[in-house]
Amino acid sequence: MRVAIATFGCKLNQYETQQMLEQLKNNGYEVVGIDEKADFYIINSCAVTSKASKEARMLAKRLKKRGKVIYTGCDSYLEKKLEGEVILAGNSFKNSIVEVLKKGEANVSEESKFYPINSTITSFSEKSRAFVKIQEGCNNHCTYCIIPFLRGKERDKDENTVIEEIKKLSRSYPEIVITGTNIGSYKDLKGLVKKISEIEGEFRVRISSIEPMYVDFELIDIVADSRVSKHLHIPLQSGSEKLLKLMGRRYKKERFRQIVEYCHKKGIFVGTDVIVGFYGEGEAEFKETYSFIEELPLSFGHVFSYSRRPFTPAEKINLELPRGPVVRERNRILRELFSKKTAESIKSLQGKEVEVVVEPTVVKTERGEFFKAVSSEYVKVLVKSFKKGLVRCKLVDVSKEFGYGKWHE
Repeated sequence: MRVAIATFGCKLNQYETQQMLEQLKNNGYEVVGIDEKADFYIINSCAVTSKASKEARMLAKRLKKRGKVIYTGCDSYLEKKLEGEVILAGNSFKNSIVEVLKKGEANVSEESKFYPINSTITSFSEKSRAFVKIQEGCNNHCTYCIIPFLRGKERDKDENTVIEEIKKLSRSYPEIVITGTNIGSYKDLKGLVKKISEIEGEFRVRISSIEPMYVDFELIDIVADSRVSKHLHIPLQSGSEKLLKLMGRRYKKERFRQIVEYCHKKGIFVGTDVIVGFYGEGEAEFKETYSFIEELPLSFGHVFSYSRRPFTPAEKINLELPRGPVVRERNRILRELFSKKTAESIKSLQGKEVEVVVEPTVVKTERGEFFKAVSSEYVKVLVKSFKKGLVRCKLVDVSKEFGYGKWHE
């Protein structure tokens, strides 16, 4: 039987797609590309934004004309129009996808949001980096976010299971990215990172997005003095105290500043996320956010226009939403600011040696074709030839988006 899988959204979804792929292959299923003829099409959806939901639903409508569709992932709990036309499978069914294929049925019950997370993977497709899920769920309930409603309450993967999974994967992958819904809530994240650093072998570990509430100087010191990549992604969401309160974010601007500045002092690059167009964001609040970001030594930023989501506390906020054209312009202005900061960060590494992992991705530029590599600082580095493992190169030139690396002779 031929099965195809399409994945939308975050690293967590990509990890869970790998879990499904391994189940399928171990049970004799033939996995094909999403555009090929298949008996079943599995869509691992995302619901963080309305755009993500829309894209996954459009694909489902197109594919159901060609074969049976299993619609899983976070948006499976929200999509009602496809009910009866596709098999809606809540997140727990990713752990038993073969049974879903055999029975041709699943559900999106509340129980499917709460499931054991101690299953592991042994490979990660044809990538140079592997993701490891250490945690699931979120208890924070930021007012704009639907994820706690879809992923359930926080629970951790057993520490020993995580260590053993990383030991196996690190033999084949020079970078292991630890991920989850809210990894900062892991019961002993610092202890886990220390134990990962003690694993034998030539690899590095990267901490994926972590909320400011869980980052302190001790964690930053651990990152700076271990095999952890010298980069943290710490979402800000707004530089306005008023909006942070409306968003239900549990930190103050000054605390975020202290964290970023200490990271900078310790040689750790910091990326962030920002939302524009949230309830109550006037010109004054936007300027406050812009000025705050401008002052910080940030290396990268994702800018999101606020997307209304059902079942979120924000839907009850009785304040005006900025108009579409205003939001798009604010989005553009912040992206331009982050573009400058990225260019400055890359330039700061010019002439220095960096540790990179080369990905099997060819990038075409006006200078020719290159392989894309990722540095410890999460800078994109273009190199002329592919090398396996953790390798070092010198950044001999830079552009606004890339560093150009040269191998030692």
